[in-house]
Amino acid sequence: MLLCLIIAAAPTASVDLVFTGDVIPHTSVKQTAARHARVGPDGKSLNHDGWDHVFGPLSDAFRRADVAVVNLETPITSGREPATGELVFNARPSLARALAAVGVTIATFANNHARDQDLDGIVQTRKHLRAAGLKAVGAAPTEREAWQPLCFEQHGLKLCFIAFTRFMNGLHNEADEAAPFVPIVDYAADRSTGGISEGQLLRKVRETAARCDAVFVTPHWGEEYFLEPLQADRRLAAALVDAGAVAVIGNHPHVLQAVETVTRADGREALVAYSLGNLVSSQGADDMDTRRDGLMLSLTVTAGPDGVSVTKVKPVPVWTDNRGDQGIQPVLADEEISAMSERRRLLEARADVASLKEYRALGRRLSKATQRRERILKVLPAALLRDEGGAELSLREGRRP
Repeated sequence: MLLCLIIAAAPTASVDLVFTGDVIPHTSVKQTAARHARVGPDGKSLNHDGWDHVFGPLSDAFRRADVAVVNLETPITSGREPATGELVFNARPSLARALAAVGVTIATFANNHARDQDLDGIVQTRKHLRAAGLKAVGAAPTEREAWQPLCFEQHGLKLCFIAFTRFMNGLHNEADEAAPFVPIVDYAADRSTGGISEGQLLRKVRETAARCDAVFVTPHWGEEYFLEPLQADRRLAAALVDAGAVAVIGNHPHVLQAVETVTRADGREALVAYSLGNLVSSQGADDMDTRRDGLMLSLTVTAGPDGVSVTKVKPVPVWTDNRGDQGIQPVLADEEISAMSERRRLLEARADVASLKEYRALGRRLSKATQRRERILKVLPAALLRDEGGAELSLREGRRP
């Protein structure tokens, strides 16, 4: 099923957005940043404590968008002794500043790790995101703020973002409404989280949709490492679309799940991505591990006579690469494949042993990279894929615009 491209007689307002997967500062990712940290004569960091190196390969993809969104799977604190432990995350403010520098606009912070640095970690995270110039939605210093949609105007359209999680690693929000809070929505089969119901969430989405042009919902849901979304999340996605969401972009499983369209009751269609995988992490030791696959999903929303809808989608495959001395970096798949292909062409005319050895090694790497790219793109319907020339497809019968 395809999204409809709205054609208006006069020029219409539109916004280009890009959504991405989880940003997880595992120890080896932090070590990569630390190894590449550079300090000036005044003792100040020249590259945000090395995080510029980690995120650098993504900068072009982020900066092409009007709005770029990441899921921040960690608190950001500046304390000397952050809480530690297995799967307890924390990052320094330099990570937030690097995200802003590379072109990120919004950090969603509604996930099962939001309380990894206790309640004060929520307060500090919001403070450091704001100081870095990033917009934020999700866990916040009070319950009211946590459920407050992030709304702002871009190119004449009022955009709103709602973030929530379905897990909090066994923790509960405090009874005090003035305490730091994580927006959480219960699964109907498990009301033990102390979150709101799906019905309450849908009312919030409807109320938000009534006062803005486009609502984007970013749930943290599903089962880790499952390649298929839960049926409960499929049902909720359809309900969120009916409530007014133009796109529902999920995360948490740490692997890619389906991207599809969902039809509203009024016949219009919205985009749903159940999981965009990991953007930055050190999960998976082998480069063919599915936990190292990711997707940057670029989409355009356009105003038409019946309202704002998604009019164009462009998938940008990414993966986490362990690049030897370069350490762990997320990279753009197409750029990696292009660089390897170009290098291999340069080696074709050489007959020395070293060149021949490199040529064969590149062939093996290129074969695996191509397989990996194809695997990533399989989560999308055929109509959302780019053609061989790399042109974006309009979402009308799979034709070029």
